[in-house]
Amino acid sequence: MIRTRILASSLSVVILGLLAVQSTSARPGAAKAGDCDRACLNGFVDEYMAAVAAHDPSKLPTAAKVRYSENNVEMKLGEGLWQTSDGWGSYKVYTDDPQTGQVGFLGVANEDGHLSCFAARLKVVGHKVTEIEIIAARPDRPGPVGSGNLTGGPDNLKDKPLFSEDEPASERVSREKLIQLANGYFDTIQLNTGKIYTTFDPDCQRMENGSITANNPNATNPVAKIGCQAQLETGLLKIVTRARDRRFVVDEKRQMVFVATFFDHNGTVRQNKLVDGSVRAIGPPFDRPFTFLIFELFKVKNGKIRQIEAVLLTVPYYMPSPWVNYKRK
Repeated sequence: MIRTRILASSLSVVILGLLAVQSTSARPGAAKAGDCDRACLNGFVDEYMAAVAAHDPSKLPTAAKVRYSENNVEMKLGEGLWQTSDGWGSYKVYTDDPQTGQVGFLGVANEDGHLSCFAARLKVVGHKVTEIEIIAARPDRPGPVGSGNLTGGPDNLKDKPLFSEDEPASERVSREKLIQLANGYFDTIQLNTGKIYTTFDPDCQRMENGSITANNPNATNPVAKIGCQAQLETGLLKIVTRARDRRFVVDEKRQMVFVATFFDHNGTVRQNKLVDGSVRAIGPPFDRPFTFLIFELFKVKNGKIRQIEAVLLTVPYYMPSPWVNYKRK
């Protein structure tokens, strides 16, 4: 039997690149999303990184009303990481969506030698950046009481050839199907009953904040040893009461989906009856309300989720997104 403390520690984590920069003068100026190809989008990410490292927003071509958020708080461009950056690690993963003018990015941020798992979404319109949304999962950021260190592990982020592979046209699924697969993953986790609403490759592995939390043969925790689907078939994640505000960046050529979302935990699930009939007591931090802010990347091969990588951190319970307009139900 898996001990409750081990389970809670694991679940707190479970819920838990590229081309040379193009010069601005070389870009055509059609003022619309979708006129920036893959190389163009990646170039803007590289320009953003260089501008942050230089502490100088003027080095990035931006729209007059560019919006910026860091860890779900909207702020003036030039605040936050812009002030404290000491450059970047070598880990880079780009998810390009020319159709919507968006690019998702995974990397490692450096602040005075302190490394953080990093994720960002940029939107480009008319060859100017209009939106920048980032998560910097700083290792010294405190998590909920009793949860331990929810972040860390940037040293474990190494190049994965899977993320840089273009999938053969004959093996690709449609944009709509890619979104459906990612959406189904979150539908499976939300109030997890053991029913699977997506399709996993048998070799699916999940990494969160630099830690392998599914299909990890070297894990000391038995939960992390089992595969992506097998974990969710147990019903272990019933404590996720909402997986909300899902937004998608879709890379059809590489068959990847980059998703922004939240996992709400309302704290009322005090006991979890698993699919096998066993009952697990739910302890801290899941016995009180809190939320995970998440950027999650899915790599799909032959219509099945093959690799998952997430950057996440805790925020106040039911915290709204500055990027989503909605009314509370």
